[in-house]
Amino acid sequence: MRMFLVQVLPKVADLHKANGGTIILRPDSGDPVEQVVKALKAAEKTFGAAKNGKGYKMINNAGVIQGDGINYHTLKKILEAVHEAGYSAQNVAFGMGGALLQKMNRDTMSFATKLSHIVYANGEERDVMKTPKSSSAKTSLPGRLFVGRERPDSAPVVLPLGDPACRGMEPVLKVVYNKRPVPGAFDDFDRVKERLKTEWAFTPPNGNAMSPQLQAKIDNILKSRGHKTT
Repeated sequence: MRMFLVQVLPKVADLHKANGGTIILRPDSGDPVEQVVKALKAAEKTFGAAKNGKGYKMINNAGVIQGDGINYHTLKKILEAVHEAGYSAQNVAFGMGGALLQKMNRDTMSFATKLSHIVYANGEERDVMKTPKSSSAKTSLPGRLFVGRERPDSAPVVLPLGDPACRGMEPVLKVVYNKRPVPGAFDDFDRVKERLKTEWAFTPPNGNAMSPQLQAKIDNILKSRGHKTT
């Protein structure tokens, strides 16, 4: 987020002003209150602002939308911080997700789908890993991965694909989408429930599926990007 606000946003300012319209900044990850105020300050620095009839600043042809971490309480805190910083609430819009209802979402099971490896049209390959400095819990897994188990009654572990430890393990990672949904790849709900009963018994409380080999790879990438490691 900081790199975008400091380095990228000023570079698109002239193009935005020439083309007209309104540019919307969408922060993601980190503390919602801090991120919104940071985005407003960066937008004001880049595009300028004018005060409305009540004396609050309105960003020129730019605004912020915050969708991550929105609930009744954070929404109130964000608006209070926006007000305290001297900006009009009209600069900010909010996404309405599950947190404003029953708050059952992907974070309930700590689940997210992320890109981990890319092959370019010219054949070049590289690993991809998300490492937001504002939220280390959202660090993603890098590279091609292998998910397997040593025994039928052991919990699965995740390793870098090709690691020597993968040899002899039962692979349990299944391709369900390859440019399009793979026919027959998804089980019906009854089968999912049966598998859950079996897998739950193999999984220790607070178990960690991350192998030491993959954790070492992650730590090396974090160090190279100036992050703290576990």
